[in-house]
Amino acid sequence: MNPDTTIQWLLDSDPAIRWQVQRDLLGADESVWAQERQRLPSEGWCARLLGLQDADGLWNRSLYNGKWLSTTYTLYLLKILGLPPDNRQAAAGCERLLESGLYQDREIRFSRNQAVQDLGVTGLVLSLCCCHGLDRRRTAGSKTLRAIVEYLADQQNPDGSWLPYRSEGAADYKFETTLLILEGMLQYRKRFPEHLIYIDLETRGQEFLLKHHLYLREGKPIKAQWTSFSFPAYWFYDVLTALDYFRSCSKIKDSRLLAGINLVQEKRSTEGAWKSGRKHSGKTWFDMEKPRQPSRWNTLRALRVLGWWNG
Repeated sequence: MNPDTTIQWLLDSDPAIRWQVQRDLLGADESVWAQERQRLPSEGWCARLLGLQDADGLWNRSLYNGKWLSTTYTLYLLKILGLPPDNRQAAAGCERLLESGLYQDREIRFSRNQAVQDLGVTGLVLSLCCCHGLDRRRTAGSKTLRAIVEYLADQQNPDGSWLPYRSEGAADYKFETTLLILEGMLQYRKRFPEHLIYIDLETRGQEFLLKHHLYLREGKPIKAQWTSFSFPAYWFYDVLTALDYFRSCSKIKDSRLLAGINLVQEKRSTEGAWKSGRKHSGKTWFDMEKPRQPSRWNTLRALRVLGWWNG
């Protein structure tokens, strides 16, 4: 596909993809992409997901268990699809996450075994609540989110990373947890721009990822699966998802991102698209794409990352 054909292929899809193509690749005026985005609650994948919500605000009668069918991960899908903020159904789901998952007024623990900590889940829920819009005028909601941020700040390691929990094996998920929390911090800063005291925490977390060139140790991938670009990524880590985070927070184009940029460029097919990576196991509401096939989502994400990098 030539560039024009690739763009048209992306546009011939769900409105969740179209509005992001208009904004991120075509540079359309906000009045254009915002109008397309407003279609999401009533058309396509977002509308299907909203239609699956239970009357009590949950999805699949689950906060987190059942993974991709749960309230947490359905809200995650609505977030990455770009559901407009302050949607009442999404906000109701976020309320349920806080009502049932808030532990000691500072972190999220969905497990019945309250001894189990998972900072990655806490970072993910922070991101969802900020993105889907616990009303900033509600003092109780904003105080809760700030308490979560303060707790996560206290848990940051000296090297800038975060561990999911404090026990054997936690270091295996250091990159995953760090990226989840950084995304949560980013969404918090966007929702509450007056709270800028946590910028240094973000900078230290970013530095942890950058000193490893996002995925390398002694020139080799730390985990081979990080070079496979899956969509949705869920809580998993990969190079394209990390690059898209750095793009979204307007991070200076640090030269240590170049290894990841080169990897993305190498993954481009001769037809001009990017294929979808391996599918993460677990039940889903529906599949948006087939694994190992040309992927509109990965092509959109890769093109906007490369467009940002090439500036």
